[in-house]
Amino acid sequence: MANTKLERIEKDIAKTRAKIVEYQNRLKDLEARKTEEENAQIVHMVKAVNIDAAQLAAFLSAYANGDLPLPQEQGKYPNTQEVAEDEE
Repeated sequence: MANTKLERIEKDIAKTRAKIVEYQNRLKDLEARKTEEENAQIVHMVKAVNIDAAQLAAFLSAYANGDLPLPQEQGKYPNTQEVAEDEE
């Protein structure tokens, strides 16, 4: 009887380890899909703004350097078309 109980516990341990591996793989897949979707949304937003690569680089550089206000400070995201017009 003791061996049967021990064997049952060992089988449960093996099943649990297999489930852990399965869930870790699922988590990796979900994280990758999330990153893909975030990237797709970013690309969509950039394309919607309709600016060229040089203007986008200038905007991102200015934003990263703190030359543009943070969205929380002005209540909305900066309008990139206004930034591009100011540079002309």
